Amino acid sequence: MIRVTALLIGLCVAAVAAAHHSTVAIYDSSQVVEATGIVEEISWRNPHGRLVIRTEDDAGEGVAWEAEIPAIVVLRILGISDDLITVGDRVTMAGSPARRTANSMAARNILLSSGYELAFGSNTPYFPAGKGGNLIGRSYDASNVEEAKAKADGIFRVWATNMNDRAAFPMFRGGYPLNDAAKAVVAEWDPFDNDLIHCGTKGQPLIMITPTPVEFVREGDRILMRIEEYDTLRVIHMSPDAVASDEHTQFGFSRGSFDGETLVVETDHIQAQYFDPDGVPQSEQMRTVERFTPNAAYDRLDYRITVTDPVYFTEPFDLTRYFVWKPEMSVHPYECLERDWTK
Repeated sequence: MIRVTALLIGLCVAAVAAAHHSTVAIYDSSQVVEATGIVEEISWRNPHGRLVIRTEDDAGEGVAWEAEIPAIVVLRILGISDDLITVGDRVTMAGSPARRTANSMAARNILLSSGYELAFGSNTPYFPAGKGGNLIGRSYDASNVEEAKAKADGIFRVWATNMNDRAAFPMFRGGYPLNDAAKAVVAEWDPFDNDLIHCGTKGQPLIMITPTPVEFVREGDRILMRIEEYDTLRVIHMSPDAVASDEHTQFGFSRGSFDGETLVVETDHIQAQYFDPDGVPQSEQMRTVERFTPNAAYDRLDYRITVTDPVYFTEPFDLTRYFVWKPEMSVHPYECLERDWTK
């Protein structure tokens, strides 16, 4: 059974689709398509999973529907176990239809044969006719919670993302002060053929859009920022005598200091690359100033980044988001698998 409804998906749900790559050009978030059938294939992986079901068209002919589903790390954040769907199950998927490929969607909600529902990015059920609209998830492995609480020291802990609040995620939403040179680059950008569709290609500051856990670790006169996405490691030099090399790198050269409880990080020597998931460029003249400010309870970390790049932006500007402390979260190996987005 297949049904298409023209309605807007909630902003928080759509945010998950754009978490890793710009999928706005790949999937039409202004519509919802539904498909019901038997699971033939399922793969939970990073940065996206894949679900294939066998359904029937109006003529009774078998049709394979493919759905992009969230990554393993997103399941962990949502407290959803990856063993809830198996081959042979009957499910109904709802999500954004692909713009260029028939019988393909980015799944946002899945109704299981039990009547319960998985919701990837929202606490609101899409299938309220199921088990009273009950969602599976929001339960976590508590085995490491006490250890995490004992180790937490100020900012030095693992921070997670609240994907149900647009103020927390995502951070790059457009509306930047682009000059004509930047607009020309964006006009030539191809969402189906660019570096960002490959693993490990997010640099500074784009990596900070991550929905994955982020950990701050002391190491001598440096602070290590461990980001689960792509197994990223940012190094923040706390010594005022630290000197950058002439080389421009993916994450640049970062110097840090504390202003009260706020960690201030200034970064330059960043290589030219993509600034956001929609093809906005950045030059090697880009500089960023980041401020990580915890609240008094140390269960929220406000983040503000000031961006300056005279080559592509007419003036400096700020982006904001926040992280939350969830002691049940930890940084895992990412194990990214490539996907061919041209198909």
